[in-house]
Amino acid sequence: MLNRKDSYYYHQKAAANSRFHSIGGVATVFGAIVAGLAIFCLQASCEPESKYHRATIAPSRVHLETGEQEKFKVVMVATRLMAAAAPKEVQWGVNDIPGGNETYGTIDDKGVYTAPSKVPSPREIHICATVPESANPHLWATVVLGDKPPRYKSVRIWTAPVATESATAGHMTDPHGIALDPKGNILISDQRGHRVYRYTAEGEYLGEIGKGGPGTEPGQFKEPRMVIADATGNIFVTDSKGDRPRVQVFDPEGNFLRLFAPKGMKPGMILRCHGVGFDDQDNFHTVDVDNMRVNVYTYGGEFLYDWGIEGLDPGNFNSPHGLYIDHNNDVFVSGYYGPTQKFNSEGDFLLSFCPGDPPDGSVYFHSLTGDKWGNVYVTCRTSEGYDGALSLGVDKALSLMKFNNNGDFITALSFTAKEHRETSAVVGEDGRVYALFKGQDEMGVEIFEEE
Repeated sequence: MLNRKDSYYYHQKAAANSRFHSIGGVATVFGAIVAGLAIFCLQASCEPESKYHRATIAPSRVHLETGEQEKFKVVMVATRLMAAAAPKEVQWGVNDIPGGNETYGTIDDKGVYTAPSKVPSPREIHICATVPESANPHLWATVVLGDKPPRYKSVRIWTAPVATESATAGHMTDPHGIALDPKGNILISDQRGHRVYRYTAEGEYLGEIGKGGPGTEPGQFKEPRMVIADATGNIFVTDSKGDRPRVQVFDPEGNFLRLFAPKGMKPGMILRCHGVGFDDQDNFHTVDVDNMRVNVYTYGGEFLYDWGIEGLDPGNFNSPHGLYIDHNNDVFVSGYYGPTQKFNSEGDFLLSFCPGDPPDGSVYFHSLTGDKWGNVYVTCRTSEGYDGALSLGVDKALSLMKFNNNGDFITALSFTAKEHRETSAVVGEDGRVYALFKGQDEMGVEIFEEE
């Protein structure tokens, strides 16, 4: 098949050779030109859109009262030699319901949203716009009913004493990362205990993943940092400090399968992996704190590419720690000292939010997670450790901050326990937040549900 350029010149040449022919020849020339234009347009319409051909939604966040209306608008962003424009098609929904419903409000084909007549629970509502032609086909905006931020309530807490010398079955020394498996069980990596444990959501101990440690043999751990389970239940662990950092993979029962990503600074190598995630092709992404980059591997562990550069300018990394990938394959990376930044799948910088600029002292951002509506949850603490958590009211310490997919602040969450150090969190399909914390004498998991 001719490409667009060859098709164009082929039919122009045919026209030139026929221009002095009879009237019938003129008709032939005209037909050739029309055919050439048809091929040109057909091939152009079949070509994939540019990674820069992105869409935005506005407003991104709005507070409404019951029965009020708000018009949302989607625009294809201007790019080089291309003006901003309306998309060809937008499919509107509310909380993933096409057109919405009476409970959460309705939205018409022009983007006009009508809030429900009664306040639902939760009262944070997600406007969903699907734009097939866009490089980011899924757009979200936030509606909050009422003038106050949404609130989360604690629905379950389970704690365990911190082991002081060495980790034993279900007793940890330094819990670091948390994940959910497809059955809803909780996976926790114990950094100084050199183990990965599995619990029920109620805190019942189910067993270990791998062979424990410390050790460097396949299936053993030496300071595991983060853990994640894929949709099939296979478990990936960033065993990532000491003399042999790496990524190890286990089956759903915890049996060793393979490892990849050796220690080093060359492409495909790692020094200290932290945040992890999968894109929609099941490629494995991890952020390397010390190499200041994001590494991307196939599901089987073959290195594909990396991106990122050390620095303080927008798009640069300064001790990157957290990573989350949304349904557009956009990648969010949180710096330990802030901010959190959003990139497309190839590492092109999109936006920045959640800077480390509190009124009193430094803030550290340890990890990052997200939910099915593209919201991002950043865990945080101050330089004072246990007692220096950010204030969220009397005797309350801010532990997580929630932003929507566009970087707008939505709300904050606080552990029931007043004292905690660095934390990690994961969000279930039902929107519940499972947050891991460690205090001076006990560790635990607190589960939050939006009111």
